[in-house]
Amino acid sequence: MLLNAIKLSLENMNRKFTDLSKLEFDEIDKTFRKKLIEQKIQERPFAYEFYHQFRKMWDSGSIVSIVSDEVVIQAEVNKRYQEIPECKKMPDFLLHKPDTTENFAVIEFKLASNYKQLKGDFKKLIKFRQKLDYTFLIEVVIGKDSELTTAINHINRLKTSNGEEIIVICFNTEIWKANDFKIKYDYNVVR
Repeated sequence: MLLNAIKLSLENMNRKFTDLSKLEFDEIDKTFRKKLIEQKIQERPFAYEFYHQFRKMWDSGSIVSIVSDEVVIQAEVNKRYQEIPECKKMPDFLLHKPDTTENFAVIEFKLASNYKQLKGDFKKLIKFRQKLDYTFLIEVVIGKDSELTTAINHINRLKTSNGEEIIVICFNTEIWKANDFKIKYDYNVVR
């Protein structure tokens, strides 16, 4: 049910709040400008628009039936004080009951074009399960069909037969649809 709410929130996003500005500035480095033109989206505005859509569902009462009404979704919460000092970067979103040890889901966003960084995200997700007992570990991968294919191939090379379960949601920006699959991942296995 939570997975469906996340996918629906992704699909309900308004494109105009996720696309980069089409303006070009002369002072931008040519290589960087080319990458921006090709990419058209960035992680941060995408995650913020997801948060907005998820909160709209939350406020309508759709999410509360999935989790306790005391659970909240928060962005980039610093959890270092809870025994994860090696996590220098915070997860994009946490669903948890504040001031308790009741932790529901940790969600990371990654552009498919940055697929080489997924290994680090997976390690971070697993640390949140191992140290803080989060129930669901979710990685949202965003991109065009060809980028998602490359990212999925990379993920398939990372998966292991044992380890922690991670839910991967691939959001295709060409057809504006989300699909999901699960993998097992153990960051102690050398790949």
